[in-house]
Amino acid sequence: MVQAYLSGPIIHDDLRRDEFYHVVVDTLEKNGVTVFAPQFLPKASPREIYLRDVREVRVSDFLVAEVSNPSLGVGMEIMLAIELVIPVLLFRHTQSKPLSHMVRGADGKALFEYETMDDVRRILNGITYDSLIVHPCPSCDSQVAEVDEEGLRCVGCGSRFTVE
Repeated sequence: MVQAYLSGPIIHDDLRRDEFYHVVVDTLEKNGVTVFAPQFLPKASPREIYLRDVREVRVSDFLVAEVSNPSLGVGMEIMLAIELVIPVLLFRHTQSKPLSHMVRGADGKALFEYETMDDVRRILNGITYDSLIVHPCPSCDSQVAEVDEEGLRCVGCGSRFTVE
C-alpha cells in the first residue's frame, strides 16, 4: 500500500489550511493511498511530535506539503524527505506571498499552484502514486516523475522522457 505524509502549518490557526488538508486526505484515500495527517491528531509533547513525524516521513512513499505560508516544521519535513529521496509534492495558493528560493530550488520536488480546492483535486487525481520517483524533468523545474511502461512522465508538466 502507498503511504503519504501530509505536511502543512498546524500550530498557528491563521496559517492552517484545514480545507486543503481535508481535500488532500479525501482525494488520496479515494486513490488508495494511506495518509498520515498530523493536522488531525491530538496534542502531544514537542518531543513526541518530532519523533512521530520524523518516523512517519521516513516510511512514506511521498510527501504532500502546503507551502502558501512559511512554517519551520513544514520546512524540516520537506528537507527530511529531500534527504531521503522521497518525492515531494508542493502546493501553493496563487494568492500567497512569494515562495522561498530555497524551496523553489530544492531537489526532489514538484510545485503546483492552485486557486480552488477543485484545482487541488484535479492535480492529485492526475498522479499515479505507486510509481513516483525523484527524477528531474528535462522540460520544466519539476523533479518528480511517474514510471510506466513507456518510460517517465513528469508530474509537473506531463512531458514524457526516457532515462539513458
